Amino acid sequence: MRSDLVFNVSNRISNRFLLCRMLAASARKLHRDGVSTSQCINSSLLALQTAAHDPVESEPVKDSSEVDQVIVEELVGP
Repeated sequence: MRSDLVFNVSNRISNRFLLCRMLAASARKLHRDGVSTSQCINSSLLALQTAAHDPVESEPVKDSSEVDQVIVEELVGP
């Protein structure tokens, strides 16, 4: 169930607003024609659950589209 996935991911990402932002960005990036949105969301939750949690030092991000790009690159690679 999706609630189990959300619960597992929320153990790793305690800020629910950041979790929502990361989930939305990755679901948009992973969405393909012919695939249901719910499957993309579940895939994104699984990716967030299994993603390595290695904080990276970087410059501050100014634009929200840059944030989305950084999040997606961390999940699926460049």
